[in-house]
Amino acid sequence: MVAFIPYIRLVIAWLLHVFCFQYLVLGNGWYFPAFHLYGLLLLPIALSPSVVLLISALVGFTLDLTTMGGGLYTSSALMMGLSIPAVNRLFAPREGYEVNDIGTLNSLGFQWFTSRTILLLFIHHVWMFSLEAGRWGLVLEGWGKALTSALFGWGLFLAAQWLTQSNKRSR
Repeated sequence: MVAFIPYIRLVIAWLLHVFCFQYLVLGNGWYFPAFHLYGLLLLPIALSPSVVLLISALVGFTLDLTTMGGGLYTSSALMMGLSIPAVNRLFAPREGYEVNDIGTLNSLGFQWFTSRTILLLFIHHVWMFSLEAGRWGLVLEGWGKALTSALFGWGLFLAAQWLTQSNKRSR
């Protein structure tokens, strides 16, 4: 049952995005709550890059189908899926990851969670907002929205981690 928890989190994050966060407009579009990405960030670290890419594509595609996103979510989720293995290697501890490590705050610490989350969200949002801009004159504004949305998403994911983490008791 423990092996299925990251995938259950993925489905719950996707459902929360579709039913709660999808049409939420904050700060005139400058704070995009991409909560569906929370599930992708919490996938097991040891997962094969091709499986991460496949899961990312599935999440983006189903989100496009349910919200009529026109491929924007699929493209952006694929960009994030391509980036996850590289970012995991970039932030790997000196002794490497454990087989059962997942991308949570409890698993690898605050600094690792923060660095990885902000970088991956920024990559996703730069791609998404650049495509959404549609012309070069709006790209800089899109990158500003990407930065503010990445920081907002990090705060949202951090709050979700603190609310759902289990307290490990020492004997």
